[in-house]
Amino acid sequence: MERVTLSRRKRPLSNEVCDRIVNDYIANGNVKPGSLLPSEKELTAKYDVSRVTLRAAIKSLHDRGLVSVRNGVGATVLPRPPVSSKIVHHLERLASLDKAASEAGKLLETEDLKWGESIVTPEISTKLRLPVGDPVYFVQRSKILDEARIAWTIDWLPTTIIDLDLIRSEFKGSLLDALLQHSELELNYADLEIVPQILNSEIAEHLGTPTGGPVLYLDTVVYGAAGQPDIWGQVWVLPEHVRFFIRRHMQF
Repeated sequence: MERVTLSRRKRPLSNEVCDRIVNDYIANGNVKPGSLLPSEKELTAKYDVSRVTLRAAIKSLHDRGLVSVRNGVGATVLPRPPVSSKIVHHLERLASLDKAASEAGKLLETEDLKWGESIVTPEISTKLRLPVGDPVYFVQRSKILDEARIAWTIDWLPTTIIDLDLIRSEFKGSLLDALLQHSELELNYADLEIVPQILNSEIAEHLGTPTGGPVLYLDTVVYGAAGQPDIWGQVWVLPEHVRFFIRRHMQF
């Protein structure tokens, strides 16, 4: 088996191994659903990583619902969800809508991008545990798919978490994706609440659609390893463009 050189970027190595296994074996159909991935020995040699790193990568695949794992047998590729014309957003992992679109072969474009500094309101204070009146950064934008506006997004983050000019230079449409590249931030998990709403005039204007229609509101707080909230994300997404999916499975 040919050895692959990994980039050793500023993210957990197991995450990169996980992505490579998806690209090398699962996404392209090289290993069909119901078939086993190569053995642990083969994969550690191919990616030049330790067994600990590989097992963490396999656990990530399991948590994403891509494989099932049996001791003494190995990792079996699971069937993919039915093909959909919508963006399928898998909720069991910490990933952006942009990443979900990319994995589906779709390109989400960004318009109406605005960065700024505001003042912590009582609502922001509750989400990010910041004192009311303190400064807070925000970034807002529209997300465009095939020339149609499908989502309006506002992210809030403490001014102490990272240099704003740095993250602006690395931003490619998703604040979460940009911050996940900084392993020193130790972004670890998120709490997500999805609430069906009726479009009000403000959000309808951002989405370029009439008021009164349905919209899904995604309220997400992303936490670091120590349990501190680092990002509060607000997304209003038109349900005709996105399907949310989660695969429930036995605990690994």
